[in-house]
Amino acid sequence: HQRHFAGSGRQKKARQRQHFPAMKWQDVPTLMVKLVESEALGAVAARLLILTGARSHMVRFAEWSEFDLVARIWSLPAERMKMRQAFGIPLALEVVELLQALPGIEGSPYLFPGQGKTGVIHANAIRNLLHGLGHEDITRHGFRSSFRDWANERTRYPREVCELALAHDDRSQTEAAYSRSDFIEKRRDLMTDWASYATTTPVANVIQGDFKRA
Repeated sequence: HQRHFAGSGRQKKARQRQHFPAMKWQDVPTLMVKLVESEALGAVAARLLILTGARSHMVRFAEWSEFDLVARIWSLPAERMKMRQAFGIPLALEVVELLQALPGIEGSPYLFPGQGKTGVIHANAIRNLLHGLGHEDITRHGFRSSFRDWANERTRYPREVCELALAHDDRSQTEAAYSRSDFIEKRRDLMTDWASYATTTPVANVIQGDFKRA
């Protein structure tokens, strides 16, 4: 019985990741259509949140200097990451186009500037937007679960690639040091497939069927 309750650190982390009410991945494309139609800055932030699998605070405090739109990478410094390790998020073309259409505000380094003390949009901006669209049953944090469920059910990418896409590294320090890989190109393919799915109209998604990428 003790072994059942004790569990490992990994099991504890896994349980913690499931606390946020999430939208079913099948419903994400419909939501994305609504977000594209909205002119609210929070809607753009929500789209970036969904398409990158990032945490909400990563998006709120995103700075233009972190993005290389040519190399299609979002480089987050260690101090901005939960595990205090620098992390790169490969960007799908849909994300690059989203960012290219987003005007910068003079005097602010942020993608989503705000009037409060933080200098960025309010912490509840995305949540309030979702509630306004009739989605009071989900949280902005839950989209990471939506993405992960989609990757598990609709793709054949290795588990470690899918986990690293969310900055979850279940490898031991020895394993991580030995492999010396963050699977950036494989994650780029994964995020490209996710963005393609999320931004395709629901009817077309049904016609497309499952992705065949191995």
